[in-house]
This record gives sequence, structure tokens and C-alpha cells, in this order.
Amino acid sequence: MSARHHATFVISTGRCGTQWLAHALALPGVGAGRVEHEPLGERYRPRVLLGASGDPAALPSADQARVERHLASIEATLEREDYFEAGFPCWSALPYLCRRFAGRVRIVHLTRHPVPVAYSWTAHGAYMPPTLPQLPEKILLHPADGGVSFPEYAERWPALHPVERALYFWAEVHAFALRQQAAAGVPWLRVEMKELFTDAGVERLAAFLGIGVSAALRAARTEVVDEHHCQLRDWIEPQVIERHPRVLEIARALGYDPLAFDVAALKRRYAPQFA
Repeated sequence: MSARHHATFVISTGRCGTQWLAHALALPGVGAGRVEHEPLGERYRPRVLLGASGDPAALPSADQARVERHLASIEATLEREDYFEAGFPCWSALPYLCRRFAGRVRIVHLTRHPVPVAYSWTAHGAYMPPTLPQLPEKILLHPADGGVSFPEYAERWPALHPVERALYFWAEVHAFALRQQAAAGVPWLRVEMKELFTDAGVERLAAFLGIGVSAALRAARTEVVDEHHCQLRDWIEPQVIERHPRVLEIARALGYDPLAFDVAALKRRYAPQFA
């Protein structure tokens, strides 16, 4: 297999610009190779893979087969061009992906302030009672899952608001990412969502991927790509983050002021009925 082609995976919480990123990099003339957004979705089974060092062998046979077919297709792609996978469900598969594509893998660690991420996930039904009784609750991660960083959350879990549970998920993903950055030994780019829409951010990303900054990529910064624009069913003040020292700690490690937010803007975006 040619060493000059690389597989790049995004590690993120979701709700932080991955749809836009995949759209922009797939535009004609950008030159990023094959670009996918969440090609397997939840079939990566991130809650299971977190406790299995990302190894698909831990999955039920049907899901394992789907993941294996997908990874084999990436290997075939790398014979002729680069591969870029945006989207969040592959996050806990990262240790395995780094082993599987050793010498050919790059990681983009995409971040966003924890509060809007938590609001956005809750607006999309995470940790909320399902709208139909036959549907399962959307649990992104639970503190009783194998491999979590903060199992102490299990004691608090029943009393937590869904937004607080989404904050927990945010902290878990980024704590995992910080550990992997230190241990994986692969090319790694951390980029904040807002940076993607600046000249400097686009240039950093393009340089990391080894592509030029095309006119199409620059023009894409003005486009809004969000296929799932949802709103909160109820409201909790963003200051709730102060109850979560682990979230504050990880946010500061990523360079955020976790208490810097515009409450009015958050209400307009996620809960206009409460503005």
C-alpha cells in the first residue's frame, strides 16, 4: 500500500461543525480525496468500543462485519487517494484505527465550548425521554460504561438534568482525546470550531492535510451546513456547568473559559420560547 496516502479521522463530540467540514472538504477542487461524514453512524458502537480499546472484535457479529467492511474499503481507497472521515461516532475506535492504519493515519481533534455542545445534543434528544414510547433513550455515554474516565458520575446520574449529562459526555470525549494525543504518536491537529471559518484556521487545516487552500474551500466558510436544526424542550441556565469540576477542568485544558457564554444568544439559538 502506498505510504503517500493517509486516512484522517476526526475525534469530536459531534455538534461542532463536522457536517460543514465534510461538505467543505468534499467540494470539487479541494483535493482532500474521499470524504465521508459518519459513514457508519452508531454502528461504530462507541460505548462498547470505549471499553475495548476500540477493537471491533468486541462488537456483535453484524456490527463487527460492517465495521470491518468499512475499514477494508478505506484500505482500498488508500491505494489511490487520501481518506477523510468526519463525524463523532468513531471517537472511541481511535486506538484501534491508529494501529490499523499505522504510519498512514492523521487525527483532527475538533473542539467547541461545552455549553453549546450540551444544549445542541439535548435539543437533538440526547438523554431526553423519547418522543415516542417505543423508541430508546439516546444515551451517548453512561458513567457505568467500560473505559470511562469519570465513573464517579454514576452516583449523581439520576439527579442530573439532560444538559448536565451531555456536559459529562463532552468531558469524557475530550479527556479521552487528550490522553490519546499524548499516547498515539501520530500527526495530530487540534482545531476549535470557530477557527474553521477563519483564514488562519482554513490554512492550518489545509497544511495539515497536505492540500492547497482552494477558492472553493475559502468560499465554503460562508456556508451554513446543519441538516438537523433542533430546539430545547425546556431550559436550564448555562451556569449549571459550575456544578461539574471535571467539565471545567477539561474545558480549561483545551483553552476555554468554561464560564464565558452569552445567555441571550444561547436562548435565541436553542430555546427561543424562553428568550
